[in-house]
Amino acid sequence: MKTIGSIINGIEHLETGGGFSKVINPATGDVIANEACCNEEWINKAVESSEIAFNTQWKNVSPAKRGELLYNLSNLIEKSEDIAELELMDTGKPFSQIKDGEIALTVSILRYYAGAADKIEGKIKSTSDGAYSFTVYEPYGVVAGILPWNYPLVNVAMKVAPALAAGNTIIIKPSVETPLSAVEFGKLCIEAGIPPGVVNIALGSGSKAGNYLTNHKGVKKISFTGSTAIGQAIQKSAADQMKAVNLELGGKNAIIVFDDADMDKAANAVLNSAFVNAGQLCVSCSRLLVQENIQREFEKLLLTKLKKIKTGNPKDPDTLVGPMITKSQFDTVVDYVRISTEEGCRIIAGGKPVDMKGNLKSGYWFEPTIVTDVTPDMRIANEEVFGPLLSIISFKDEKDAIDISNNVIYGLSGSVWTSDGARSMRMINALDTGIIWVNSMLSGYPQISVPPHKMSGTGVELGIEGLMAYYKQKSAIMAYDNNLPIGWNL
Repeated sequence: MKTIGSIINGIEHLETGGGFSKVINPATGDVIANEACCNEEWINKAVESSEIAFNTQWKNVSPAKRGELLYNLSNLIEKSEDIAELELMDTGKPFSQIKDGEIALTVSILRYYAGAADKIEGKIKSTSDGAYSFTVYEPYGVVAGILPWNYPLVNVAMKVAPALAAGNTIIIKPSVETPLSAVEFGKLCIEAGIPPGVVNIALGSGSKAGNYLTNHKGVKKISFTGSTAIGQAIQKSAADQMKAVNLELGGKNAIIVFDDADMDKAANAVLNSAFVNAGQLCVSCSRLLVQENIQREFEKLLLTKLKKIKTGNPKDPDTLVGPMITKSQFDTVVDYVRISTEEGCRIIAGGKPVDMKGNLKSGYWFEPTIVTDVTPDMRIANEEVFGPLLSIISFKDEKDAIDISNNVIYGLSGSVWTSDGARSMRMINALDTGIIWVNSMLSGYPQISVPPHKMSGTGVELGIEGLMAYYKQKSAIMAYDNNLPIGWNL
């Protein structure tokens, strides 16, 4: 067990005034590190460091050079022997998913924005005789990235890469539960040649370090990924200073399977979406909407395939489902299983904690669980669980599927399975979600943007649109005719 600290101005600080928090391996329940948390004074130091780095160095670095440094960082992460192991200890995820999935995605995100850094162009408009009108894009300055605990490494890249490509400096506040890979990421930024202070990592709880950071006048933009309730609080507090805010929040996403779909592929997509990372993924689909005439047949297919899904040791390459990452989220899943039975649902798979052996016995393990006979009015059909719990709802026809899918407060993602091309387009037009996959699931990253709808957030992440979110726009009118009127007929 070791002590880890914030990376501020290129140095790891092991005493930052905010006390210490224990970092727990969710697979074993063991304490694996002591985390030195920041008090308000140290958050002020982090912001000051980022302001100095922005004003004296980073804003004068060319876009091409910023891209080169991000590419250097991507190479270091790809070659790192430590960062995957740190993510494993922090989250308990299957190692194969971290190494083959999340590390690769992290590298892809960094390289995508490295390549995009010098591709942003302004616009020139011919608005009147005697003057040129043009638009340019500028960085905000110091931005704050507040991370969730479910995908620590991927999320740090999703904040840092576009922020730096656009010319901002950034302070990352990782979840207090999963800080290990973010601290290592900060160290690799220095090794990659990114100047000290351009990427600072500030540790601590959201209620203290997070609040100090988001309320600081030196922070000009906030990008937050997490719960809807906390996102609302951040947006309200940011309004006092008119700060730009990007929020990716909760979801209660639906995967819709019509009777003309490829059943085998659809079933694979349902199970992967529902149970990857033990269901702790904001864009995963925890609601299965299946056409009523194939419901029971499709349920049998799911149960057959579910038997092949292994829950267990994260280091076993055959493991698909690891533990819940936090004890509180484990308790939430237990509560919702109870709620589902009280509401009259049937549990057809799972429904209880996993009895693990050896050093995994004290981890936060829960069986992949499927409940059926769910109706759209039930809590289990409307409230985000964020765990390995799939709810099955039947629908009659296309209109019924659209109504059920849209009748939740969230609008983050969705997936449609059908062989009817015209129906696919109608569903894309009708579903009120930010991203929709058709006969696919969880593909397209990082090129495709994710713009949340409704209570799932504001703004956008990923894609070129995600890069533009880290710029502010400026327009200018430059006269070249000395006789040009002042305007407005004055």
